[in-house]
Amino acid sequence: MVKVREINCKTLLNKSSLADFTLNCYVGCSHGCLYCYARYMKKFFRQSGIPQNTGKERPEEWGYFVDVKINAPFVLAREVEKIKPPKEVFMSSICDPWQPLEAKYRLSRNCLKILLEAGFSASILTKSSLILGDLDILRAHKNSSLGITLTTLEPGLQKALEPYASPAKDRLNTLKQAENQGIATWVFLGPLIPEFTDTEANLTALFHSLKGLKLSKIYVDKLNPKWGVLESLRRGLVKYDFLSLKLLLYKCTTPAQYSEYSRQLKEKTSNIASHFNLLNKLLFCF
Repeated sequence: MVKVREINCKTLLNKSSLADFTLNCYVGCSHGCLYCYARYMKKFFRQSGIPQNTGKERPEEWGYFVDVKINAPFVLAREVEKIKPPKEVFMSSICDPWQPLEAKYRLSRNCLKILLEAGFSASILTKSSLILGDLDILRAHKNSSLGITLTTLEPGLQKALEPYASPAKDRLNTLKQAENQGIATWVFLGPLIPEFTDTEANLTALFHSLKGLKLSKIYVDKLNPKWGVLESLRRGLVKYDFLSLKLLLYKCTTPAQYSEYSRQLKEKTSNIASHFNLLNKLLFCF
């Protein structure tokens, strides 16, 4: 069961290299993805919206706690009055803004509306088809784009990696519906997991699924092995082939091998993208 805490925040917009600002209405994410780098937030407890590193990790496992910033729209409305647009805001960097709790709290929806009505642009990244309920806002404002994360189309592997996220077929359908309504779209392929989702077969299936879409960009990222990610993958993928798991750990913990792996991943991905005439849309995040 996910432990939900309602908190108040003092600020919401944070300067970032991803955009002018990032915006997170939630801390933590109940999608429970094995590979999520944001699990480092376990180190921080939040009281009245102030992060505090107590030196002791919170007891809940990643994926089983979410702090809800219930005053987020009020704080954002106050902040945008002090910032002169146009500015780009990325939603979100340490959570999925449309994770299941969004259906109840609607914080991301309300904050998105505030941003766009104030003249800001928003770049959204989600792996949830819940965003379909908010396409009306995106359709009404052309200063926004919708990105969808995809890692694999294989249902069993996806369920292991992203246990509570929307199925890949639903995410592709979300992209199609958004494009049909004139909304700008893009895709994030990653993080690609060595020996599991970076295979030629998996990458070929992913790029094949993108044919015919009007994507502006296709971002590709490799695995970030920090903050307990490898241990999470080791436990979550233990039922899969042992050799593949052993190679995953080897490639990510041996610096020279990881560097060579990164080079090979770029080359392999570029070749497959080129086969589908999508190379011109490809951007690597590493």
